Amino acid sequence: MKEVLTLKEAIARSGLTSGMRISFHHHLRLGDRVVGLVLDLLQEMHFADLTLCVSSIMGEACEAVLRAVRAGVVTRIETTGMKSPLSEAVLNNEVPHPVVFRTHGGRARAIEEGQTPVDVAFIAASAADRQGNLNGTSGPNPFGSMGYAHADAEYAGYVIAITDFLSEEPLAYQSIKAKLVDVLVKVDSIGESEQVGGGSLRVSQNPTEHLIAERTLAVMQAAGTLKPGFNYQAGSGGISLLVTNLLEQYMKQHALQGGFASGGITGTLVRMAKEGLFHTLWDVQSFDGEAALSVAENSFHKEMSASLYANPNNPACIAHQLDVMILSATEVDLDFNVNSVSGTDGRILGALGGGPDTAYGAKLTIVVLPSFRGRIPMINKEVNLICTPGSDVDVVVTERGIAVNPNREDLLKALKQANLKPITIEELMMRIHALTGEPMLPKKEGSVVAVVEDRYGKKLSPLYSSLDTQD
Repeated sequence: MKEVLTLKEAIARSGLTSGMRISFHHHLRLGDRVVGLVLDLLQEMHFADLTLCVSSIMGEACEAVLRAVRAGVVTRIETTGMKSPLSEAVLNNEVPHPVVFRTHGGRARAIEEGQTPVDVAFIAASAADRQGNLNGTSGPNPFGSMGYAHADAEYAGYVIAITDFLSEEPLAYQSIKAKLVDVLVKVDSIGESEQVGGGSLRVSQNPTEHLIAERTLAVMQAAGTLKPGFNYQAGSGGISLLVTNLLEQYMKQHALQGGFASGGITGTLVRMAKEGLFHTLWDVQSFDGEAALSVAENSFHKEMSASLYANPNNPACIAHQLDVMILSATEVDLDFNVNSVSGTDGRILGALGGGPDTAYGAKLTIVVLPSFRGRIPMINKEVNLICTPGSDVDVVVTERGIAVNPNREDLLKALKQANLKPITIEELMMRIHALTGEPMLPKKEGSVVAVVEDRYGKKLSPLYSSLDTQD
């Protein structure tokens, strides 16, 4: 039987001192309340100079982290992404040390290999039993897979599990075993599971995005990807979700059975698996309520750790078994480099996520994005921040044209034969700039406020504080 302590007692018991590293996961997405609960208490307890290692920062958690930064509780941040108002504070030099952006696979690797040793992990669970077993599928706030928390549970010096549902009976479904948990904390609420589907997830009604999705499916067909047993993943952006919907219709019409679908799992993918369109779902993060409950209910639905998902040094890495990856972006350059964290103007908008991991691993990586947003072009001479190297990108699909990486002569030939009329990335950029004008790119000067690491921990690209544009 695990002790059930108050959060303050658990922190005191953990041995946490100023200057250490603490961690969280973001499976509750916009509904998370645990990050704020913990950081506000750490401020009351006069902790300082902590490193925050979190799988991503969204919703109210961004405000909570900013409060902790301004109070001196947190001075270093390691994450895959963040949103406003924390993102603005980073560009304004409010975080004393540069933020480190890591991919989901890179984060798992860094924790497992000791590059970023976690002293105390705070793990939100929708349910726990008295023995200390945890899951994300039971209780009043189920959020599904706990994939991003597995590395933290296994490798952290001390693990504090925080839940709002304590079961007297052993949990039938167990995501994290009791042996990895040091103490339990019972709180009134870990958050709101209804907001798990928030953030970047949305069902698009935009005709431009529908056109891009249709073209993307056509590219997959022309490339010969859609064959029995193919393995598939799409990101969380609106266009990516549309591609999955179109793929479902195509697979039904052609009686096509795929292999696995992976990554963030949606209700659409659960439905497709129930219909036999995919035999397995590998779930590192459940993206809606239907998927959250399915993890515990369906044998085809497998919860996976971030390490199994995307750690480049994991020999069973699921990302390396993908046939196709549909990737979202904020901008792309003439070398096919992808930026998914900052916009063309340098402001932080999104996250690395598992995009660089899956782009490297997939046989076919398709970047989908509109030509421009708010008259800001998405294809430019160079990106503000390199998140996914162009060498890992095969095709860029927009509503104004399809561009194939010159390294993929086979793919270029296949698309031409399918009459998809691919053009060069330079021609695509010129078409877009003819409408929007050439953008004034921010100067890469001032202090470095963030650094993107590649999957192996090597510094890939810096982000500067200056948002002044070039003359």
